[in-house]
Amino acid sequence: MGLEEVSMYKVKCTLKEFILDEEAHPCHFNYKVGDEIYYDGETFTGRICPGLIASMMPIVNGVFLLGHRFTETIAFRYRGADVRDPEMEKYDGVGFRPVEGKGIALNASAKGRARGHHFACADTRILAHFTCVPIDLSDCEYARPFYRRSIAVLEKIEAEPGIRTDELLDRFTEFQRTGIAPKLTPVFVGVLLDALEDMGYIRIEDGQAYPLGKEPPSRPVFAADEE
Repeated sequence: MGLEEVSMYKVKCTLKEFILDEEAHPCHFNYKVGDEIYYDGETFTGRICPGLIASMMPIVNGVFLLGHRFTETIAFRYRGADVRDPEMEKYDGVGFRPVEGKGIALNASAKGRARGHHFACADTRILAHFTCVPIDLSDCEYARPFYRRSIAVLEKIEAEPGIRTDELLDRFTEFQRTGIAPKLTPVFVGVLLDALEDMGYIRIEDGQAYPLGKEPPSRPVFAADEE
């Protein structure tokens, strides 16, 4: 997947719990439940234990690039509580049967798509368990070209609530579409719309986009089309 095909997100990781006995085996990094780590594409904010690096980096990178869509398309996240039942192999091909009210389902919501991901530390005596979620679009320098394109699309929607998504490109001049990197293509605009909707900036209904009033981290000042 090329960078022109993705949006970029600010990521927050939060220590949710110590799965095992932290009192008997204290966390040597002195983490406390509720501690947070942030990543914006350039900079980490917060303390990162070396025992986290191997497990956290693939998750942080995935959430940074894809937001909630990193996890919402993982089929296993929708698997609830099962028990082994060889009699069910003729139905599911393996031999499991779902059981209501037993165990923990991996999907974050029974009504919506899975949201957020998680990782744990390497100390198997305590297993510090972190959640990892996108909290906004990233406006760091590395992500800035994509961020500016996102805000340009958002401002077209704010100026014309209810605009059809397939008409958005028509609101940009030829220079704005093809003279600025990354180029605005129908596919790329679709990706930007997904990101804006994912982060709660817009709502798309019946092919029309509506702003939700959320203010972005910054408002770029766009130069004139030509010097």
